[in-house]
Formats: sequence, structure tokens, C-alpha cells
Amino acid sequence: MQDPILSRSHNYQTWPAAHLTLGSSTTGKGDSAIVHLRSWNHKEGWANIQNMSYNNGTLKVLQDGFYFVYANICFRNHKMAQKLPEKTLQLMLYVCKSNKSGRPPEYLLKGGSTAMWSNDSVYNFYSVYQGGIFRLLAGEEIFIKASNAALLDPAQEATYFGAFKVLDIHL
Repeated sequence: MQDPILSRSHNYQTWPAAHLTLGSSTTGKGDSAIVHLRSWNHKEGWANIQNMSYNNGTLKVLQDGFYFVYANICFRNHKMAQKLPEKTLQLMLYVCKSNKSGRPPEYLLKGGSTAMWSNDSVYNFYSVYQGGIFRLLAGEEIFIKASNAALLDPAQEATYFGAFKVLDIHL
């Protein structure tokens, strides 16, 4: 007997999936403000997008379904790069969702820490990962907000976010 999921007539070439890496033009304020990260690679390096759309920092869902949404943000500071504005830093990651209705965006995931970083250390580093499964409808958008954007590590293996459809919604 065939597995019913594998025997569906889905064309897996059009199955929604996206993996975005932080754009090199991402610059942030030197303060701890929470900002919408708007510069992501969607075609370079490990980044890719399939049957979703990308615009100005947001991924738009084109098909209703349950999606695994994930994000990893790395904060780093080398002693030679810049002096930290304060010793105690709140390093935060928010995965947000907006829709066509005009309601304020919702937070899907939140993670972070209040870290004690030192200007005397040669290197400071902190990473935040969040992921979960959410019901998303066509037209809804997901995006990332983070604090201390000037400290984000732009390496493609360090700061990224994405989503992929895991199940259709059958109502």
C-alpha cells in the first residue's frame, strides 16, 4: 500500500519553501531599537525561494497551509569593530506575521537574552534560534524584527530565516 502523502498528485517543484540569508547591505542603528530587517538575500549563496514571494524584507505566502517558520539571528562584536554603547545589551529576535486586513502585525515567535558584553573582550557572540508550525493563508506575510541590528553577523550560516509548507489545509 502506498503512503497517501507520497501518492498525492503534488508537484514538489512548486511546493512552497524559502530560505533567506542576511543581506550585506543591512545596516542598523548602534542602539538597541527593535527594527524590521529589510535586507535579505533570496537568490545568492544558500538563499532560495520557491512558490513564495519576497519584497522589502517580507516573505509572502501564496498557498494556504501549515508552515514551519524558522529564524536564526547571530549577534557579534569584535573589539576592533566598534565600542559597544552600553555593557548590558538586550539581544532580541521576533518573527512576525501580517495580513491583508490592516490589523497590526502579530508576533509568532520571540527569543533573546539580556547579555553582559564587555568592551574589554576581544570577541562577543550570542545566537538566537526560533521555529514553529503555523497555519498561514495566502496573502499573509512573515518578517523578522531584531534589536541591535548593527551587531548582526551577516554570514549566511549565521543569520537567516525561512519557511516551508508541511501540510495543506483541508476545511
